[in-house]
Amino acid sequence: MSKRMNKPASKHWLEMLARWGYTLMLLLLIVLGLTWSLQRIQDPSVIPVRFVKVEGEVRYLNLDQLQAVVNRVVEQRSFFSVTLAQVLAEVERLPWVDRASIRRIWPDTLQVTVIEQQPLARWGETALVNRRGEVFAPQPMPDVSDLALLEGETQDSMAISRDYQKIETLLQTVGLTLAKVQVDARQAWRLWTRNGLELNLGRKQLMSRLSRFARLFPALNDADEARLKRIDLRYTNGFTANWEALPVRQSMLDDPALGVEASRLAGI
Repeated sequence: MSKRMNKPASKHWLEMLARWGYTLMLLLLIVLGLTWSLQRIQDPSVIPVRFVKVEGEVRYLNLDQLQAVVNRVVEQRSFFSVTLAQVLAEVERLPWVDRASIRRIWPDTLQVTVIEQQPLARWGETALVNRRGEVFAPQPMPDVSDLALLEGETQDSMAISRDYQKIETLLQTVGLTLAKVQVDARQAWRLWTRNGLELNLGRKQLMSRLSRFARLFPALNDADEARLKRIDLRYTNGFTANWEALPVRQSMLDDPALGVEASRLAGI
């Protein structure tokens, strides 16, 4: 008959302590290893950002300026420690950047995808406005003399841009292109087309007044000896039109009275 031999209690506790000791040591080594690895990957000399890749169609954006902005943010940062949100914020502060996105490409590249501002028109002499009516002022200003000039209060830029696009679309149906739009503090509109025609719209019923003019424009513009110069649309049921004699045609005429502006009420 065999007897079960019980291990002394002290020896049992020593074995448990040893197992716990090994486990704690292993965990400590893992923590130390992770800490060391984290410090290493945050060291810019170990895994630096070497390249900035720009994606997107750009016409006006200065790529050297964009590169300098990104370099300033990632300086003294590693590939992993650079804060993409900070890079994005700095890139989107550039006047010609409408929107952007940033991502890492292993092992040493940041890809910057840019959507450039699309200028709708000039805003005053020193700024531009996009299709959403947001005013931005790039420096230096590019040559955008082909764009219309909008003048008005900056706080009204969204409303002015919205109505300008509607007006431009309507006038293009009769072959007219806007060169300048002026909206004063009273919200009164005055337009100038590229062929020199001035239209005074006033403050109210802009589109209905222009629609009335557009219906009659082909007949008003069908004069061989004179050019339509000025239209005043601030009337309830009609408008006034002014013509000026064409220089070449007038030089062939003996009657000097033809050189005087002609005016009549139309559209009633």
